[in-house]
Amino acid sequence: MSDTESTKKEESRYLRDRKDRKLYNEEWVADEQEESDEFEDFRGFRLEEKIESDQYSHSFVKELEGHNFTLAYVQKYGFHYPVIFRDKAGLGLRVPTQDFTVTHVKMCVGSRRVVDVMDVASQKNQQMTMKEWVR
Repeated sequence: MSDTESTKKEESRYLRDRKDRKLYNEEWVADEQEESDEFEDFRGFRLEEKIESDQYSHSFVKELEGHNFTLAYVQKYGFHYPVIFRDKAGLGLRVPTQDFTVTHVKMCVGSRRVVDVMDVASQKNQQMTMKEWVR
């Protein structure tokens, strides 16, 4: 290796090592939030559109009925592909009514239960009681 090549490698290594990490603060998050407000109603994609599209293989998503989804099915086929259920019947699930709210959850688990919460805007984790979180 020539002297110029080794010098170039050392310089490029030196430049990579000298780059400072970008530090984020609360003001940056607030500025970004204001800019992203215009995209608030944007959805990345519709599941139905992807499933019915010709761009994707129809074998990519397995469509099953609830009664066919059993332990034996999982043992035989595993979870190599996403599974979609058009109807929840046969899955053995009990789904709360639409008037079930976080206040009901607080009543079930207790207002002093500590939960881990992430602030979406700042991506900071914190712990709160259910009473604080419900507010």
